[in-house]
Amino acid sequence: MRQVLLIAALATSCWALVAGGHLVWASDGTPASGTKQPATRAQPAPARWSVTDPGQGPVTLAKGDTGAREMGGITWAGGTRYYAVSDKLAKLFPLSVAIDPQNGTITHAAIEPAVPLSGSTDLEGIAYDPEHRTVLISDEVGPSDREYRVTDGRLVRSITVPPVYRSARTNLSLESLALAPDRSALWTVNEETLSNDGPLSNFTTGSAVRLQRFGPDYEPNGEWVYQTDALVGDMLRPGRDIESSGVSDLVALPGGDLLVLERAYGARGLRIRLYAVDLAGATDVAALPSLIDAKYTPVRKTLLWQQVFPNINFEGAALGPRLDGGAYSLVLISDDGHQQRQALYALTVNRRE
Repeated sequence: MRQVLLIAALATSCWALVAGGHLVWASDGTPASGTKQPATRAQPAPARWSVTDPGQGPVTLAKGDTGAREMGGITWAGGTRYYAVSDKLAKLFPLSVAIDPQNGTITHAAIEPAVPLSGSTDLEGIAYDPEHRTVLISDEVGPSDREYRVTDGRLVRSITVPPVYRSARTNLSLESLALAPDRSALWTVNEETLSNDGPLSNFTTGSAVRLQRFGPDYEPNGEWVYQTDALVGDMLRPGRDIESSGVSDLVALPGGDLLVLERAYGARGLRIRLYAVDLAGATDVAALPSLIDAKYTPVRKTLLWQQVFPNINFEGAALGPRLDGGAYSLVLISDDGHQQRQALYALTVNRRE
């Protein structure tokens, strides 16, 4: 999202900040305007997981002499090893990130020299495959998903993306990637509505995007509609221009559950939300070439956490190590394009009893 970071300079005077410099708004689950309302409107579902903020706040991720910039995707590879990708550089950036096993806060963070990746352009989502010691990376150009070796950046294979995603709007394509801890499923999703599926989000309603699941062999095996939230406030000229609201990453949890990281930007700042997703009763739309005038039931979503930041664009998330109390670490990463701040943010996620 190259436009997003114009907001900090334009919207500062519009923010009414509360404690900690953050704003909070309720979710919007209304179907996208211009499309036929689904057979069943997406409703909140009882969440099996909770998200806790330990209160550390953003942790600066210094680039040193690595040349790292605009990193928007992150994945955990065990121990203190994480990997990140940039939408401007065709490189894999190893990160060293230490997590306090007691509370999930970040005690150390550093970027290490990058590994070049062949045949890549606009890298957004990343997932580590521990079985093959490779990374799976989504590229908004194409769009495409590819597998690379972490040792030398050599391309292992390309993963077939269903042809419906060829109608992705420019720079609003496959922004995310998540691999289930047991490798049973690989997930991706388009950031905003495909041109074949309806209009973009607006100031009253969100838009319909397609949650794509691949099996353990990385063959497509299911597709469901996820309804994004509305925009967060008009700016510049009346009507949508640089404002946006969409899915920027996914987190696959143990047991088959899924978190969605939604990011919206506008006159109220950069709003970051984490939702739990429930596929029960939702329609598999893989056979539908278009969602316009189609009847379907979207997945249900439940808001777990949200913050608004004036100048930090958190757009990637990675499930990390399990903590002493049983919860899991969850680390967010921000894109520092357009004079924003490159940072990490520590959260914890815990399964409810």
